[in-house]
Amino acid sequence: MTAKEYLNQAWNIDQRINGKLTQASRLRDMTTHITQVLSDMPKNASHDNHKMEEAVTRLMDTETEIDESIDRLVDLKIEIMNAIWQVEDVGCRLLLEQRYINFKSWEDIARDMNVSVRWVHKLHAKGLELIEKFLPKDTDVH
Repeated sequence: MTAKEYLNQAWNIDQRINGKLTQASRLRDMTTHITQVLSDMPKNASHDNHKMEEAVTRLMDTETEIDESIDRLVDLKIEIMNAIWQVEDVGCRLLLEQRYINFKSWEDIARDMNVSVRWVHKLHAKGLELIEKFLPKDTDVH
């Protein structure tokens, strides 16, 4: 795993959490949205209850997955921050933190640092080289 791949893990988890939050919101809407169909034909009520139970179960499972992913994201961000804080170059450290902890775009980082996007990319390459020696050994950085 490269330094960049290692650092991008947090962003990947964050994106999965956002997707699961959207899914949970839709499931929550399904479980709270009750419509009544007016008809004089008898209807099997147990079929509707079964659908509702399935939706509630899926919602609970999704919320559990979200909680587990958030726990993993927090742990990973702490691990990544510990590596970033060891980089002595203040500019590189700031850039790496803004990109891989705060998930800022290159343009936002350039604006915050009052430099060009091109300079941010050069500083990023330097930061990746510097951080490789501080990454956990089990990440297999090459």
